[in-house]
Amino acid sequence: MKHMKTVLILEHTEEVFDRLTCDVCGSASHWDENWSDGEHEKTVTTIQMEEEESFPNGGQAKLTQYHICPTCFKEHLSKWFESHRSSKPTVTTSVW
Repeated sequence: MKHMKTVLILEHTEEVFDRLTCDVCGSASHWDENWSDGEHEKTVTTIQMEEEESFPNGGQAKLTQYHICPTCFKEHLSKWFESHRSSKPTVTTSVW
């Protein structure tokens, strides 16, 4: 769950990022939307659906997200997917 807070900025208020918690277990991320606790590591897990409509004079988008920590992703979500019709994830790796 993405937690926001309202802050006063030059005589107006604005909603800014406060913290991120897992929608399954409630644990908090260490680095904004990065779940890794290592300084030079990055682990981002978000499940999202983006819906867009485009028209000649503009458009609109709706983004629905679930934030889930890596532990819940591996222990709950992955197992749930794999138990339904033997689903397997697409895994991509890179080295630089």
